[in-house]
Amino acid sequence: MSHFLELKIPLTMLLTLTSIATTASVTQAHTFLRVEVENLSPIDGVSLSPVWVGFHDGSFDSYNGGLSSQPGLELLAEDGNTEQISQDFDNNLTYINSNNESETVPSTQVGQRVGGTLGSSVITPGNQVSGLFRVVDEDDTNRYFSYASMVLPSSDYYIANGNPTAWDLIALLSQEVWSVSFNVGVPGDTNDAGTEINDFNTSAGNPLYPGLGSGQTQPGEGEPENGVNENVSDSYANFLNRPDNFDIDFANLNFNDETLYPNGIARITITRVSVPESSTNVGLMAMGGLFLLGTAIGYQKNHPW
Repeated sequence: MSHFLELKIPLTMLLTLTSIATTASVTQAHTFLRVEVENLSPIDGVSLSPVWVGFHDGSFDSYNGGLSSQPGLELLAEDGNTEQISQDFDNNLTYINSNNESETVPSTQVGQRVGGTLGSSVITPGNQVSGLFRVVDEDDTNRYFSYASMVLPSSDYYIANGNPTAWDLIALLSQEVWSVSFNVGVPGDTNDAGTEINDFNTSAGNPLYPGLGSGQTQPGEGEPENGVNENVSDSYANFLNRPDNFDIDFANLNFNDETLYPNGIARITITRVSVPESSTNVGLMAMGGLFLLGTAIGYQKNHPW
């Protein structure tokens, strides 16, 4: 059995599905949006953890370069765990303000946010995940879109939009267009959370790539880095314990190579969809929950979660 299959089967058991209901005034109009994330990496290229996504009014800022990561982003970047960032989003936290603090935005200033997690296990090259969300379309409540996902294998690398208003869906919500698509993780646009020392001995996702070693055996295993968010300029060049054959046998992991990744790591497509009227009261249909990357088979047997 391949390392990938050994990893994937236990990981699917780590997802705790939750139904996230939306409550809105009867005067609000709603739209169903399908979000699809496709991994564009070449064969044997980088993989992604399940992708957290959120629709909001521009008040949720997931990270700022040069500042330290909030706990929810740290969990996502180190272990692919979206539980904390989902809770913080649902609780109306700004996540990052000018003083590098999380603070709650008064409910009178924030509309009903809508978010969730796409996928239940690792998203390998050439594969995709999708989910359906019910959002408000008559005002700015859900006008802006955010996303975040861990890049594998790594200790704490991730892709996300640091600018909370970077992806404006007003044309989609106003029915000017029916679909929008954009590439993420383009060369030079992957981040280091600065929370864990970059070391392949404790890198999550290693079993996906035979020859890298067993890597992380339990969540949060690596040594704290006590750093700040910064752009990854040389992919894995600064990782400790790199295999001697890394640059040759694992060349497709170089996500900053414009030849290998001309369109980035992934493509996100958001599309308006028609839903039968009998289904319009089901609320948000999306998956959220806990996704922890336990990568050693021995650890998985002793810790069945």
